[in-house]
This record gives sequence, structure tokens and C-alpha cells, in this order.
Amino acid sequence: MNKPNLYQRANGLQRRDAEEILEEYGHLLRWTGKANESLLDIGCGSGDVLIDFIVPQMPRDDVRIVGTDISEQMVRHARKAHSHCENIFFERLDIGTELDGFLESWGQFDHITSFYCLHWVKYQTMAFSNIYALLKSGGDCLLAFLARNPIFDIYDQLSRSSKWTKYMTDVNKYISPYQYCENPAIKIEGVLSSVGFTKYQIQITDRIYVYEGIESLKKAVQAVNPFSERMTLELQEEFLNDYIDVVSRMSLRKSYCENKSDYKFITPYKLVMVYAAK
Repeated sequence: MNKPNLYQRANGLQRRDAEEILEEYGHLLRWTGKANESLLDIGCGSGDVLIDFIVPQMPRDDVRIVGTDISEQMVRHARKAHSHCENIFFERLDIGTELDGFLESWGQFDHITSFYCLHWVKYQTMAFSNIYALLKSGGDCLLAFLARNPIFDIYDQLSRSSKWTKYMTDVNKYISPYQYCENPAIKIEGVLSSVGFTKYQIQITDRIYVYEGIESLKKAVQAVNPFSERMTLELQEEFLNDYIDVVSRMSLRKSYCENKSDYKFITPYKLVMVYAAK
């Protein structure tokens, strides 16, 4: 998750869902159109979703925008790639820990967005408590994150292999907190209410994304694989091959000809949308 160039080339699923969520639910964000309005984006990654889909939602071009990510490499990339954008700043922030002066430095925000970030956060109550603290009174947030995805089951399976276990001792840190939850909406509602939110909507939808070919899937997996930096380049490739083998055993691969490059990989998953106002 520290590979900004690769991530920007392989985040088709994330971009598609962010665009669709904003098209369907973006109107819920209560823009005032007044001067000094502000927005915080949590888990901005390479910054392309923020620039391409979130910024066009804004009613005026002087909104103060801060994009944040836990990865310093992502933040540096975003700063460089979008240095021409006025009123947009990029800072490192781990939303799952104490804010460590971030609130004092940047203050509160009128709006908060986050796409494909919060499922990576182990301490959900801390994350949502921080979001609540970072919102102004009357402010609101639009958040989208995974409840379930086969990638987490595959991580779990690979971590049990003697070949990979030493590289994946902390695998549970990288599995969605809702992956094995029977009713994630109830659990999320409990978290929201516990940190102070009283006005919120939760929608969980079943979605499918199709990766066209082995290389397409490998790039997407590699872009978010938290274990690869612990491996040599040769082992990284072996890991991806073993990942594909597990996908095939899970019947998530569809082939329509003998050419492996034409395989299609089906990813069914549950996506959470949360809108909440303070």
C-alpha cells in the first residue's frame, strides 16, 4: 500500500465505486456555498479520486481541501502530482490512532469523505471518534469501505501456508473488521452512535468487479498488498502466483478460451456507504 504509481494504474475498482457512490449519494453532502468551506479526505492514496470525483462536487473553487493518507509515500506522490491545484493540501494522518496535533494544526472541517480506506483500520471506534472530532458542528461525512471481499479470505488462507506464514504474522490487521460479521450494518450503527453520531444512514450493497486477465488482477493485488515489502522480488511474484491459485480454487476465475491472458476474475463483495451528520 506504499506504491503510489502502481496504485494509480491499478485502482479501477476503487475509482468506479467512488464515482458511483458520489453520483448516487453525493447530494447528501450539505454544501453551503459560503466562503471558507472545507473538506477533509481520509485515505486519499495517490489523490486521483479526490481530484477527479470529489472536487467536481464542490459548489465553488475556493473550498479548503486537505487530503490525508497513512502512507508518507502516497502523500509525497499526491503533493507532487497535484502541486498545481490551489487550496488543496496533502498531509499524513493515521485515522485509527490519536490525532497527534492534526486537529490543532488544521482545525475542524465542514465535510469529510473517505473511499476504500476504513476497512484497513483495526480500531473502528477510534477512527469514527476521530472523524466525529474533526467535523464541525453541523458538518457531515460520506464514507465508503468494504464489509466483505474475497481478498481477505485469500490473505487468511495464504497466511496458513508454511511458505507465507512468517511474512503474514499480522494478517488479521489487514482483514476488514466486518469480514466475518453476520450483520455489519448493526455493528457499524453501534460504532456511529457510540462516538456521538445521532443522524446517519447506512447502506450495504452487493457488488461485482471483473478483472480482465491475470496481469490485471496481479497489478490490483500488488498495489494494495501490505506484505510484499517483506519479500524479495522473486517471492513477491511467487506470492501473486499462489494468490491466483487460491482464486482459481474458490471458483472466482472464468475462462472462455485456452489463453490464460483472457481469463476473467470475478470479485463479489459487499460495499458499505455511510452518511452521517454532526
